[in-house]
Amino acid sequence: MSLEIIEKIRESDSLELALDNALNKLKRAVKERNDDLHLLNFVTVDDRNRPNTRNVVLRDFSIEDLTVRFHTDKRSSKIKDIKVNRDVCLIGYDKIAKLQIRIDAEAYTLDDKETLMHIWSKMYPMSRECYRVSKSPGDEIQSLSEIKFDEDNESNLIGFDNFVVIECAIRSLEILYLSHVTHIRAKYNNNNGALKGEWIVP
Repeated sequence: MSLEIIEKIRESDSLELALDNALNKLKRAVKERNDDLHLLNFVTVDDRNRPNTRNVVLRDFSIEDLTVRFHTDKRSSKIKDIKVNRDVCLIGYDKIAKLQIRIDAEAYTLDDKETLMHIWSKMYPMSRECYRVSKSPGDEIQSLSEIKFDEDNESNLIGFDNFVVIECAIRSLEILYLSHVTHIRAKYNNNNGALKGEWIVP
């Protein structure tokens, strides 16, 4: 199927087809836990101008708003980094589709308590557990025995104060289809809410 799509893109010379296929794969990856694009690399720059990369779980992707969302701990380095520099990059690779997607974006946290509570209430208990860790993510410890979790209670709100959603407003999206003939690469810039594309050399 991946080869068929790549050939259709090549034959039609269609920037729209290349983009629609990539966007639909991102949309599907939100729900499919085993999808390659369900995990994305999230790249930030810290206060010393050093890059930081980690995997994040794709929780939402809006084609209409051109935004990507994921969850994290307020105490994590991601939050510290985007307070210094909102410019971020997300990269994913779909092995079956032979498709790499790179997103340049502006990141910010969602602070609306009602929205956060709605998301929190729908999360699995095991997903909420990581926000109950007593120490902050990345803190130095002398032994694994120092990793402690605050006990949950009937409110199911223990850890909620550490929970936050990062939303990334897409500035540009670059796609690369790998092919044994010739790779196909295109870049789409956000132009007033619409992605305008151009072919570029792989």
